[in-house]
Amino acid sequence: MRAIAGHDLFAVSDSELKRPAPSYTLDTVRQFKDECGPATAIHWLIGADGVGDLVHWHKIQELIDECHLTTMRRPGYPQPDFERFEPFWGPQRIAKLKQDVIETPLVDISSTEVRRRLAAGEDVSSMLHPDVLQYIRTHNLYQEARP
Repeated sequence: MRAIAGHDLFAVSDSELKRPAPSYTLDTVRQFKDECGPATAIHWLIGADGVGDLVHWHKIQELIDECHLTTMRRPGYPQPDFERFEPFWGPQRIAKLKQDVIETPLVDISSTEVRRRLAAGEDVSSMLHPDVLQYIRTHNLYQEARP
């Protein structure tokens, strides 16, 4: 919540944490549609590096039908290849996925690298929102275990 403070167009939801496991994206999308109304466009954001894992998502065809599964490009990854899924999901779903690709600034920051740097005591101020960094420091998060 600290990273979106002051940005009224963003909200954080803990609905998946409150739902008994397993919690599926499709259930969350349906919940948001119920809360916001059927005319609301729901965009579920994924990184381009996660496209290959979509075949393992729970009821993926229904999810594609019920929301905009919006793919963000990431550094080091080619344009998402949705065509390989056409035999399974059909041409209409593939067309929808292809139209919902966002060309975002290709910022090469990984959470793994941020955690590594924090554990090593390195500077990450250019990688995190200042309020997030302050919270991490206050609560001594991601510190390297010391013997």
